[in-house]
Amino acid sequence: SFQELPSSADVEFCLSLTQYESGSMDKMANYSFRNTLEGFADPQTAISNPAQSGLHNALHIYMNGSMSQVQGSANDPIFVLHHAFVDSIFERWLRRHRPMLEVYPAANAPIGHNRENYMVPFIPLYRNGEFFKSSRDLGYDYEYLQEPALQSFQDFLTPYLQQARQIWAWLVGAAVFGGIVTAVLTGLIRACQKKKGGTSSEIQPLLIESEDYNNVTYQSNF
Repeated sequence: SFQELPSSADVEFCLSLTQYESGSMDKMANYSFRNTLEGFADPQTAISNPAQSGLHNALHIYMNGSMSQVQGSANDPIFVLHHAFVDSIFERWLRRHRPMLEVYPAANAPIGHNRENYMVPFIPLYRNGEFFKSSRDLGYDYEYLQEPALQSFQDFLTPYLQQARQIWAWLVGAAVFGGIVTAVLTGLIRACQKKKGGTSSEIQPLLIESEDYNNVTYQSNF
């Protein structure tokens, strides 16, 4: 049974749970995001309560008819909409907590639900663990979860800006020191070039103004 339909507060609490699975993958798991989202744990405490349905399970029971029966619920058009939204909640949790694949149980789950088990009867065959990733990595996204490109760029820069704030004094000092060194070296190089230019005969003009250009010929003396 269920007391009421899920609220946005219930969803937010579920999303705050950091553990995907806290024990064996069953109805008795406490503080498990998976079990709370599925509806076997209280959406306000995350404590297992199979006698009361919440979140995902609550809507199935509320819709009644074939939707309330496990064997026939997929025949109801609402089923697709409902599970698409549940999947989007899972997507929000993945983006918020960014779990490692190892978080998904590799053993002791119900038959067919371990990480390396194949999802049947789907063809081509895929393992459960292959879908423990963001929907964007699978080629689709949810419109209400899409992030503006600018926001994504800001998110990319944020960690680098935070590091820069921590070492900004060193960066300024290095820039000033580098500027001084560059100025000194530039001055020394120019001074050396000027001194060398006053004594070298190799860079003197080929023709001197006092020469008599009328007597100059290109004929060899040999």
